[in-house]
Amino acid sequence: MYVATKRTTKILAFSAVLAASAYGLAGVTGAASAPSAGSPHVAVPISTNAVMVALVDQAAHEIWEGGNRTRNLTDREWLLIEQHAVQLAASGSVVSLGGTGKADRGWALSPAWQEWSGKLSTVALEAKKAADTKNKVALRASGDALVNVCVGCHMVFKPDAPSEGIMHQPQLH
Repeated sequence: MYVATKRTTKILAFSAVLAASAYGLAGVTGAASAPSAGSPHVAVPISTNAVMVALVDQAAHEIWEGGNRTRNLTDREWLLIEQHAVQLAASGSVVSLGGTGKADRGWALSPAWQEWSGKLSTVALEAKKAADTKNKVALRASGDALVNVCVGCHMVFKPDAPSEGIMHQPQLH
């Protein structure tokens, strides 16, 4: 049986609270829409870049690595992939809110940003379904779709920054 670490539990709880907040802001229809310039802005208390590095990049790598393994995945690996897919699905809602970075509010107000954030959640849910059914072909396909979402969004919003890998493994100084 897999026991979540305190850090994983905190990340999941933080993601769930933020996703629930985003859901509540979107209304009962569940439709994601960009906040209007005059609407109250609820932002994540850290920068979107920090969320991307610490949450999105970490979760995405588990999906990519699992889909590209040449051997069969263990039950524990499938469980970890499922958990990371949940984190990634919540991350789409989290990054849609913006954060404390200089560009974050503008991104959150952009319909294109909202669309890319929604695509991130959609692809993550495809990865979760693949993990739930232990379908490695579907996992690989969702991982490939995830690459397209990440690269596509970066081409629009951060063309000079890499689309992943920044501090994938934190370095001690």
